[in-house]
Amino acid sequence: MPQPYKAASAPVVTAALPGTTQWVKCAERYSGGALWNNGTFVNRDIRGKPGQVSNHARGIAMDLSYRRIEASGKGVPDGRRLSREFIKTCLRNYEALGVMLVIDYWPQPFGRSWRCDRAVDGRPATAWRKATSHTFTGAPGGDWWHVEITPDLARDPERVKQVFASVFGVSTTAA
Repeated sequence: MPQPYKAASAPVVTAALPGTTQWVKCAERYSGGALWNNGTFVNRDIRGKPGQVSNHARGIAMDLSYRRIEASGKGVPDGRRLSREFIKTCLRNYEALGVMLVIDYWPQPFGRSWRCDRAVDGRPATAWRKATSHTFTGAPGGDWWHVEITPDLARDPERVKQVFASVFGVSTTAA
């Protein structure tokens, strides 16, 4: 069932929210290291859109990169494919995991986005839309997923741990 997209009602915050921080840690763990934190809280406007507050400033947004950086040990070989499987699982369970929005910067020509309010009849795959113009800074070709979660979950790290365990089971990747 479609869920309301609540980002605009979330207040701007002064620091990272603990549930968002925990969501990133769980994404890193449950993706088998295919994803790593490319950025969460920062008080700024949307890139290329002066005067429009970024949801990173609201503490509900994160950028999860699948880029392999050998020198720092970040990412894994074939990270895009592996992270895409993780994202698919997240979207099949978007209500439990609190997912409201995912932006995929990769596809030509302008990327695509998924929103919870477009998940018709409980089928999250229907919620993807290709951008028809240059909407997302970083598209096409960006090597990360932008993910936004509900404000309630963004504040509750223990609930984040619980929902990830219920969706993915026991992680085999070290914390």
